[in-house]
Amino acid sequence: MAVFDHQWLITSDEVHEVAFRVDVPEDHRGRWLLSYLPTDRRLNREQAMAGMVLAEMILIGLLRPGGEFDGEIAALHAGMLGLTVTDAMCLLALRDSVGELDEDVRDRNRLGERVI
Repeated sequence: MAVFDHQWLITSDEVHEVAFRVDVPEDHRGRWLLSYLPTDRRLNREQAMAGMVLAEMILIGLLRPGGEFDGEIAALHAGMLGLTVTDAMCLLALRDSVGELDEDVRDRNRLGERVI
């Protein structure tokens, strides 16, 4: 589990979520978007990093039974975002379900089925 922090992008080697910077490059500035939060939510770098770590904790913890999920640490990271762990889980689940729907639509289009 590793989160990579670049000047304009925070990524993970385990999950598909990202955080990216959306303002001018000055050290004292920095507004970030997190891929699983609504786009009107602007974060600082520390919050963006916490959101990425939280996404990894949740998604890896759910994929590996008896895994590394620590509810107290997850609650601290979620709190930095103004969320509960349950809120974060729901937002991540919604992103995943949209991705599955997109894949289903692409598969149907490839097979020549009409998609409404």
